[in-house]
Amino acid sequence: MTAFTRALLIGNTRWHWAEREGPDWRMDHTAPQPERITGAPLLWAAVGAVPPQLCGGPHRRLTLEDVALAQAPPWLGIDRALAAMAAWRLSAAMALDRDGGVLVADAGTVLSLTLLDGSGQFVGGQLVPGLQLQLAAMGQGTVALPTITASTLTGTDGDLSDCFPTATAAAMQRGVVSALVGVVRQAVQESGATLWISGGDAPVLAQGLAHQSVPFQWDPDLVLKGLVTGA
Repeated sequence: MTAFTRALLIGNTRWHWAEREGPDWRMDHTAPQPERITGAPLLWAAVGAVPPQLCGGPHRRLTLEDVALAQAPPWLGIDRALAAMAAWRLSAAMALDRDGGVLVADAGTVLSLTLLDGSGQFVGGQLVPGLQLQLAAMGQGTVALPTITASTLTGTDGDLSDCFPTATAAAMQRGVVSALVGVVRQAVQESGATLWISGGDAPVLAQGLAHQSVPFQWDPDLVLKGLVTGA
């Protein structure tokens, strides 16, 4: 098998890269950059649109069948499976409690919750529109509410100090953050699992969870760590 020195996870809105530097991996998250595909062969996986540059050639696609996640249904997203396996292994390496299972909240375009039981088997999960999807839906589905994008969003650090903002955009953001935090908090309470968070909106989620005194582990590269270890 080829010893890959580069890896790529194609998400719905962002691409996630890993490049080996000595014994370690350097990871970064960008807008789609097809020009970076040229060079050394890539180990890759995708949940978003696949560019033609990856079709054929020396690259290798990792699929759900390659992930050693017991009881994973065939429809499970490869990103969820990789993140769950990475969280399971990291929990063991850090001597965290796995008896109650592991819950991964990946806060990307969609907030995905993936639960493993105390033996590391897939149990199930939840899918919720992410921060930007919810904000976009309010803007597109109403006449009076604005369409808020990443470039116009104020308070992108998820400031939760004002529970009831007077400005419309701030009220929209506060409401969506509260909804996402509430979903994750309830999932933790119902499962009793060790929580890991990841994804582009994890900083917002982390602040909200800390505000609610919900314990969690945070790793922005869970999916990539699952990918480069070959699952």
